[in-house]
Amino acid sequence: MQSGLNSVLGGLAVFCCLLLNLSQAASQDAVPKDHGQIYKRAVTAIDAADKKLAGNYTAEAKALVKESSSLFGILQKEMPEKLKNMELTAAQDDKYISNMKLGENSSSEGQKLEMSAQEKQKKADTVEAQGNQDIAIKLNQEAMRDLNLAEKAHLRAAIYHLRNLQLTYEFLNK
Repeated sequence: MQSGLNSVLGGLAVFCCLLLNLSQAASQDAVPKDHGQIYKRAVTAIDAADKKLAGNYTAEAKALVKESSSLFGILQKEMPEKLKNMELTAAQDDKYISNMKLGENSSSEGQKLEMSAQEKQKKADTVEAQGNQDIAIKLNQEAMRDLNLAEKAHLRAAIYHLRNLQLTYEFLNK
């Protein structure tokens, strides 16, 4: 009697595991991710960030870049197998390379501006220690201006990177 009960319980356990696996597979197929919508939201955020940056709304541009980056992060996480098989067209490849170069240039410009700001800040500290308040204030203002320009350059570089992600996931727009 005991062995019969054990075999029934064992069979029931196997049946439950089988049902669990089937229900998980069905739920994955039944609730598809709307990757196209995520892509469109990401692209809209990039476009808006580009406009905000051009209009000197740096904080808003930064938030939009972060949003777009997060949305593309979702796509990268959920669709790695699709990316392995994707190839860009020749025109897309040219645009990708162009964006990469422009992004590198913007990033380099940002780094140079940051170094310039640091140098001006050091100079301002030295001049202030010597008692030249007016010159120190002017140098501090220039350092702040350079830091703001550096932030814009880094945001521009991020937008170029996001444009490349846009090219990579363009197949979702169809």
